[in-house]
Amino acid sequence: MAEKADILNQIQDDLPELSRALRCVAEFLLANPTQFIRQPLRELSETVGVSEPSLIRFGRRYGFKGLPDLRIAVAMAMAARESGSSAELEPTIRDKEVVNKRAKRAVAALAARLIADDQSILLDSGSTVQFMADHLREASPKVLMTTGLNLMLALHECPQHQLMLTGGVLRQNSMSLSGRLVETTLEGMSFDTVLLGADRVDPSLGLSTFSEEEAHLNRAMIRASRRVIVLADAGKFGATKLHRICDLSKVDAIVSDASMPEDMRQELRDKNVELHLAQVPDAA
Repeated sequence: MAEKADILNQIQDDLPELSRALRCVAEFLLANPTQFIRQPLRELSETVGVSEPSLIRFGRRYGFKGLPDLRIAVAMAMAARESGSSAELEPTIRDKEVVNKRAKRAVAALAARLIADDQSILLDSGSTVQFMADHLREASPKVLMTTGLNLMLALHECPQHQLMLTGGVLRQNSMSLSGRLVETTLEGMSFDTVLLGADRVDPSLGLSTFSEEEAHLNRAMIRASRRVIVLADAGKFGATKLHRICDLSKVDAIVSDASMPEDMRQELRDKNVELHLAQVPDAA
C-alpha cells in the first residue's frame, strides 16, 4: 500500500500509465481533493464521469481495500502538505466507520472492560468510540454524556443509563455537537473517565485531529474528566500535521490493537502511557 504521505505524488507520477477511466479519477482527485474526500460514492461517480467500480478499482490499484481507505489517506496526505490542516479535509463519519472496522470493534470491547466500574463517562464522537454503544447497552447504570448524535441514538433505548447531550452546534460531517455551548456545559462538571478518539497519535506530537474546533472541544473534555482513555486502532499512529489536542502527558491510557509495531509500542511506554492492545479476530 502507498504510504499516506506520498500517495498524491504516486498518483501524479502514475498519470501517463493509467487507463482512460482511472486517469479521469486521478486528475479529478488531484484537482479537487476536498470534493473527492467528501462526496458520496454515487455522486462522485457522476461528477467524475466514471462508474462506481472504476472508483473502487482506482483505490485498489494503490493497495486500499476501498474508497473510504483511499479518501482517508488522501486527507492525511493533504494535511501533511499544508501548514495547518482544515476541517474541510476531514473524512466523513461514514468513511471513518468502515475503515479498520474489525480493529475498532476489538478496541471498543477492550475499552469497555476498563470502564466497567465507572459511574460517569464522557464520550466524544470519534468513529472508534461509536462502537462503545455495543457494550454500553448491557452495562450497569451510568451517567453518559456525549457530543455524538449517532452514539446517543444507539443508546436511547437503554433505561438504566442517564443519557445527556452536551448541546452545541451540529457538525454534519461528523454528526457531532461543537462550539462554545459545549464548553459551557462541561465547565464545573466532573466525570470518572473521558473516552476520546483521535485522527492521529504520535509519541512526540501527542493527539491531533483534522478540526481545530474539535481539538479545542477535546481539551475541554479532558479538563472535565479524572481519567483520559484514548481509543485508536493501530492505523492512527504516526506523525502528521493535524490540529493538536494535547501531548501524551495528559493521557492515562491508550487502547489500540495488536497490529501496532513493537517500536511504536516501546515509544508509547517510554512516555509512561498505559497501553492496552486488543486482539483482532480474523475475518469470517
